[in-house]
Amino acid sequence: MIQSFKLIPSAAGRKMPVYMFQIDDLLLDTGPRSVEKQVRSIVKDIHITRVIHTHHHEDHTGNSAWIQKEYNLPQWIHPVGVSMCQRATRLPFDRAFMWHNRDAFFPTPLEAEYVETDFYRFKVVHTPGHAEDHIVLIDEEKAICFTGDLYLFHSPVSNFSFESVPEIIRSLDKVLTYSFQDIYCSHRGYIRNGRKLLERKHAYLLELQERVVQAFQAGRSPKQIRKELLPKSKWFQYISFFENSSIHTVQSILKEL
Repeated sequence: MIQSFKLIPSAAGRKMPVYMFQIDDLLLDTGPRSVEKQVRSIVKDIHITRVIHTHHHEDHTGNSAWIQKEYNLPQWIHPVGVSMCQRATRLPFDRAFMWHNRDAFFPTPLEAEYVETDFYRFKVVHTPGHAEDHIVLIDEEKAICFTGDLYLFHSPVSNFSFESVPEIIRSLDKVLTYSFQDIYCSHRGYIRNGRKLLERKHAYLLELQERVVQAFQAGRSPKQIRKELLPKSKWFQYISFFENSSIHTVQSILKEL
């Protein structure tokens, strides 16, 4: 049994859905603290015995400390993310406004190759790029993949400074070697035939990377490349005070040259 729970934090009139998923007795992610009332109501009404996190970001772990205190359930995260969870967050203004800071909690390193429930057997695949500790869960027999934040958009135009486009490409390379069709995205929910969108994102990023490198080798600066290839700013770039920016996209590609 899979249940999707759509949470809708909002800030300054903008809404950004976040999904938690129940997979049999397993809860995948705990949502942002900004919707803690909704999360607490959901958790009280479902049967779960454990929690796994796709990564440590505050919109995925915001209620984990409360679950630990209230229910004392075992929680797991990729080993790289353990120390990040053991500290309360001190977020930039825009992220604190939308998601809220979260308290520290103490998960166990997820080192198993597979995670099993009553009806599913998931391969745990480490997929850094968006976050160092990011994972996805793939059940090839059921042809499904829980993608965390690996998908989000098929043609992203900006990134945070902590993200790496080349690393995201390598993670997509890895994930697309597995057999699945449908995806469960942490900000888009269930997407039938979502594999096609992952393939589309992979192709888009490969082409963008090639164009950035070619422009740089032709003598253009990162700022010139941004203006030529990614000229339009989106609303979330403005509200993040350009912490999320297309210049980071360009720079992350050029770092590996």
